[in-house]
Amino acid sequence: MHLNNVLLENIGPYKDRNKFNFETSSDKNVILIGGENGAGKTTLLQAIKLGLFGSYGLGYKTENADYFKHVNSLLNNSAKRNEEKNFSIEIEFIIVDNLKTYEYKLKREWVYSNDILKENDYLVENGSFLDDTKKEVFHAKLKEVMPPKLLEFCLFDGEDIARIISQNQIGEYIKELSKVVFNLDLFENLEMDLDQYSKQELNQMKRASIEDQLYAVNLKEKELRENINSTINSLKEKEQDLKELQDDYLKEKNQFEKHGGLKKKERETILFNISGIEQKRKQRSGEIKQFISTLLPFFLMRDLVIKTREQLKNEESLLLAQQLDKKLDNKQLDAILTSVNVDNSDEQALELKNKLLHLIYPKDQVEMIHGASFSEYMEVERIFNILNQDLLKENLDLLHENSTELKELQKLKEQVYINDSAYEFEDMLQKMEEYNKKIIDLQREIERKNQYLNELKSELAKVLGKIEKIKTELRKYNKTSGSFLEAQKVISLSRRYREIQIKKKLQDIQLLATKNLKTILRKNDYISSIRIDPENYDITLFDNNRNLLAKHTLSAGEKQILVISIIWAIFECSGRQVPFIFDTLLGRLDKTHKASVLSVFIPSLKRQTIILSTDSEIDEYHYQLLSPFISREYTLNFDSSKQLTLISENYFKG
Repeated sequence: MHLNNVLLENIGPYKDRNKFNFETSSDKNVILIGGENGAGKTTLLQAIKLGLFGSYGLGYKTENADYFKHVNSLLNNSAKRNEEKNFSIEIEFIIVDNLKTYEYKLKREWVYSNDILKENDYLVENGSFLDDTKKEVFHAKLKEVMPPKLLEFCLFDGEDIARIISQNQIGEYIKELSKVVFNLDLFENLEMDLDQYSKQELNQMKRASIEDQLYAVNLKEKELRENINSTINSLKEKEQDLKELQDDYLKEKNQFEKHGGLKKKERETILFNISGIEQKRKQRSGEIKQFISTLLPFFLMRDLVIKTREQLKNEESLLLAQQLDKKLDNKQLDAILTSVNVDNSDEQALELKNKLLHLIYPKDQVEMIHGASFSEYMEVERIFNILNQDLLKENLDLLHENSTELKELQKLKEQVYINDSAYEFEDMLQKMEEYNKKIIDLQREIERKNQYLNELKSELAKVLGKIEKIKTELRKYNKTSGSFLEAQKVISLSRRYREIQIKKKLQDIQLLATKNLKTILRKNDYISSIRIDPENYDITLFDNNRNLLAKHTLSAGEKQILVISIIWAIFECSGRQVPFIFDTLLGRLDKTHKASVLSVFIPSLKRQTIILSTDSEIDEYHYQLLSPFISREYTLNFDSSKQLTLISENYFKG
């Protein structure tokens, strides 16, 4: 989409008829609009959105009372007092669809009839008025080409970006932008609609309990996945906190050593030994816990496992014998005896059958108890083989080793305590101990969260297994063609498609964002590469030595440049031709970075770019940098005495 002209008549502070010409070219892609706060820049942006989408752009499905209340507040007060009749927004724009260019004029006007506000809209395509049916088709197409949410993302408010950075919401912003730009939000909406449909199907048709179970476990799967993502994000935050604590500890430690740390090498050797022993004990404890939680019950019930194994073998023989008994009728036995040239009779055939069955039947009387599948039988066999290993002794040895090393650990810690208590810089030691305690507490918390994460993943695996089992049951009841199960299949397929697509797109975005960042950033060799996690959209930075680079080391301006580079890359990868609107974009940038954005980033967009600015944000120096790329420029001046905005076709030049 490319905006050509915007005409406002009695909208907000724009009294009477006001026109903005937004036509640009590839080498002059900038529309510069200056104005102090309150001059009407925000009203202009609201009018563009309202003119294009009407009630839909404000989140309403129809033109309801709340919508008209909002419109009424946007109309010029002076014109309303004078009972003028012309209130309208007219937008002229171009859309390229299937390699064809379409020119549109969309006018949305409001009139008062008996003090009731009504709305009319007129649409011209390539010089021809469209009827209501064709207008419906156009509005549906417009929502695909430029949905309201995408238009919001094309508006880059410097204050909003600063807030996103300060509140650590960069990942969430990139996630939402990627969904809209790459149309993945359509699949999310499809999943939500299908999920709602499934719920309605359950209520309306009173489906069988097995379908209720499938719906419930699907909800459980969704809940578990959300908890897993939330826990992963929390873990990343804790790990970042841990890194910062460790850095603070190292600073204090270096200061301690700088002032002549007591027996530095000896103390570090003891601490190294303590760390090694604790790590070994932790590893052994983990192995012992794993053994106790998984295999110990089988060792305690060894006799029962052996009996179960023998029972399963006998059941297998019994089942085989019963099947053979059904298969070998007199006709088949006669055929077998005849084929080996043996004279046969009914008595001989019966005798042959009995002897064969005698070889297969279990020796003792067997009752079918388990009816186990082959995989269940093999699982019992695997447990039986494990019981023949001497794992009890191995774990007892591990317990003994932990007990022995605990005594050694206590002695070493006592040495460190005696050593530290004798040192004169008690304040430094106390700070180091406080940092160390916080580090240990944080490590334990991270360990607990990791354990919780593993439990969630284990539970998710069980839920997924349960889903497959329920689906298998549904197939037995010949319900695979039912709409409920088909909806669940589509939801699952849609989720998988979104995961695959976003991984592919993020790979391209990472490369292009890194290139963009090096182009704009003053320290172009500071950041070597950018990585974006496809699960939670967390951003990781690397320096030229491939080492992790903490984001908190970046200045506020550098973080804003980072976000701009990623946004730039997302739109470039999408191939969408949409206008960019920048509002107070440069507020937090220093002079050098402002110059890079204006002389490198803006011209490189090669698409229509509308910049809203104050004279302090883009001053004379920065105006000269941007000037070669400006197609048209305006200044909005609010006349407080007349309560209206005047438009001049220059940038703050009298």
